[in-house]
Amino acid sequence: MKPRERILTTLRRQTPDRMPWMLGMTPVIQKTFAQKTGAKSVETFYDFDVRGVGPRPALNPPDFSKYYEGRAFAGPVSLNPEWGFAQVSPDSNSHFAHWESPFGDRPFTLEDAETYPLPDYESPSRYEGVEEAVRAWRDRGYAVRYIQGFGTFDYSWLIRGYEPLLADLATEEEAALRLMDRVSDAIASVLKHTAARGADIVGFGEDVGTQKNLIVSPGCWRRQFKPRFKKIVDAAKNASPDVLFFYHSDGQIREIIPDLIEIGVDILNPIQPECMDPAEIKETFGDRLALWGGVGTQTVMPFGTPEEVRACVQRLFRTAGRGGGFVCAPSHVLEPEVPWENVEAFVTACQECVYGFR
Repeated sequence: MKPRERILTTLRRQTPDRMPWMLGMTPVIQKTFAQKTGAKSVETFYDFDVRGVGPRPALNPPDFSKYYEGRAFAGPVSLNPEWGFAQVSPDSNSHFAHWESPFGDRPFTLEDAETYPLPDYESPSRYEGVEEAVRAWRDRGYAVRYIQGFGTFDYSWLIRGYEPLLADLATEEEAALRLMDRVSDAIASVLKHTAARGADIVGFGEDVGTQKNLIVSPGCWRRQFKPRFKKIVDAAKNASPDVLFFYHSDGQIREIIPDLIEIGVDILNPIQPECMDPAEIKETFGDRLALWGGVGTQTVMPFGTPEEVRACVQRLFRTAGRGGGFVCAPSHVLEPEVPWENVEAFVTACQECVYGFR
């Protein structure tokens, strides 16, 4: 199979020739990768089945600096050019950062929710060259995806503040709900336009689970997140009925998986194995949902032996990968603690997972 055929067959829950796989790296591991391989691009070196295409930056981004006047931070600060939240990086060698809301401790009003600058994803300039880039990758045999960095919940708390947004959700504050509406509309817009220009896979990531439970109650998620989420999925699929919708959430989110399927999610990532059992999720939902992930970045990748990494991949292939419907990947980017030998073991094990009927 060519790459696009392989991964689309898999994501449509059919059996490909071999198991697709992917991985991402933090800067420290990326540096080791470059030293070990002499290559710059992970996706090119390993020839992943999927390539990314997305919109252009805004031609005239808003000036968010006024929201931070008079505020001091414990490290270098950069403002997100699209959404305006501040990234504070005390350690330049780490990919971890602390995020600050544009509003800090100030009250958040309905006027703030209505007027805060959000990305204009309806501008035609955003999509100049996107259709051509999609076509070029498809002509070379690859599938194309666009995954928006965050979703309604994450962008909303990054703007409003994490604890303030959770408190607002508990009391159903009108300003917070209006902000979530506007954020959802922006995400729906960008996914609609990238799907319409030929992306095979679109979606977004947000974390609504802790290690044990949802961050909010299931009832709150169904009242406040689910209808906004459905609007986003509908926008993408109305623009391109064949597009596959990808959703990422770390943590324990099993309780809402039936809801995700109901509103049209096709692919669930990362099925964090420290929180959910990929084999059980496959057994229960694998006839309606493709899985992407499954290899623990809290456990086996940093702290296992190469033999344990290989055994993990092989076990996932036999269970989550049974009959297709599974893309093997670490549950997040590989952290600095991951030994290079474990990266090599993961890659080798994935390459050996062939379905055997072709």
